[in-house]
Amino acid sequence: MPVIFSRAGEYAIRGLIEMARHPEQKNWKIQDLAERTNAPAPYLAKTFQTLVRSQMLNSIKGRGGGFSFAVPSKNISLMDIVNIIDVPRLSRSCALGCPECDNSNECPIHEKWGPIRDMIIHTLSKPLDEFTH
Repeated sequence: MPVIFSRAGEYAIRGLIEMARHPEQKNWKIQDLAERTNAPAPYLAKTFQTLVRSQMLNSIKGRGGGFSFAVPSKNISLMDIVNIIDVPRLSRSCALGCPECDNSNECPIHEKWGPIRDMIIHTLSKPLDEFTH
């Protein structure tokens, strides 16, 4: 199966799903999230700073601080996360990266990959809260 997310994208998705699973916890320490999601804390912190700059998360420094959602998790899709963290890979018309591949000049897997890509995009477009159960 093709790699859909970068490592940073995987860590961001894991972290945000964990946060969405526990809405009662308002501020998350990066170390706690890293342990719960099996992600390296420094890498997760850097990834979360990108989400803060994009206004998906808030960051509060100091005692009692941490990361929290800037918008409700029900208003965030996995695709939103991927588009912030990763270069959108799924929007390419060719899974093999052939620059000349399109509907009129198809690579060998173009016809099979299109419906799969569309199904993945549909799934990733669902709200984050749908992945918390």
